[in-house]
Amino acid sequence: MMVTRKRQQGVALLVVLLIVALIAVIATDITSRNQISVRRTINLTEYDQAYWYALSLEQLANKVLKKDLDDSKGEVNLSQVWAQTGVVFPVENGALAGEIKDMRACFNLNALSVKATQPQNNNGSPNQEPLAVQQFASLLEALSVEPFTAEQLAKSLRNYIDTSPAVGGYYGPDAEYEARDVPYRAAKTMMSHRSELRAVLGFTQKVYDKLAPYVCAIPGDDKQLININTIQPEQAPLLAGMLLNQISADEAKGIIESRGAKGYDDLQEFWSSPELGSIGGNVDKVKSTFTNKSTYFELDGKAKVGDAIFQLQSILQVNKDHYVDVLSRQYGGQK
Repeated sequence: MMVTRKRQQGVALLVVLLIVALIAVIATDITSRNQISVRRTINLTEYDQAYWYALSLEQLANKVLKKDLDDSKGEVNLSQVWAQTGVVFPVENGALAGEIKDMRACFNLNALSVKATQPQNNNGSPNQEPLAVQQFASLLEALSVEPFTAEQLAKSLRNYIDTSPAVGGYYGPDAEYEARDVPYRAAKTMMSHRSELRAVLGFTQKVYDKLAPYVCAIPGDDKQLININTIQPEQAPLLAGMLLNQISADEAKGIIESRGAKGYDDLQEFWSSPELGSIGGNVDKVKSTFTNKSTYFELDGKAKVGDAIFQLQSILQVNKDHYVDVLSRQYGGQK
């Protein structure tokens, strides 16, 4: 009888221990879930706050650009406040960082959608490609793309975004797109970001990587203008391409580096550069594509709150009163 009672007590003790262990496991699980829930809530709060902080960079850019353009009567150069880099603004529980780029210091891909205005042949095709198409092909050549391939790629891009019928080139017809493993059709509309270039037939990753530092896409704008006061020395091939490679990239770099801190006082001073003396009358053809003013800018912003980081890329247009309108926003890093 005594042995049986002791066995029953032992079993009861084991049951109690099992219950205590089960309760401990459940309590640990509940605590862990609560911690995860709290962390998730904090993350969402921090991310949401970072989003609003990032949007505030657009207002800051508005103030900076307006003051710079008011002071310079619309002229834009790299000595102005907007062009500063590496600036970080402390905010509560985090920091803001932003960089503004002049979109007239890159080749606007949408310029290739412009209609040809030259006299046409009997078959209805233009005698000569629009100037923007020639300049884009010249840019490709300046980046060591073989001339014939550069010409075909320029036509391919024009076919992709132009609403008119195909204008030649090996990569133009819609059938080429529809025959791909994942078929699609040419956009036949302007681009909103340069990354769309990767959808154009013929533009391999290698070609895109070469072009990316020199090109952009200005939403709704089909003009190709280069601000001679904001183009950087490392973009010398772009300047050479804009001049239809009538000067070398090294000569183009010399022109950029020879300008003063505030750039060229006027365009005539730029055209008087010794390096441009050799191209003579051919200057007149491209003069209309150069400027010292800009109305389109790209804001690359980043906000950090706690462990949350939010990236924002906004395309800004400055209106006639020098206030900023936001044309588009993209979230996350774009290349």
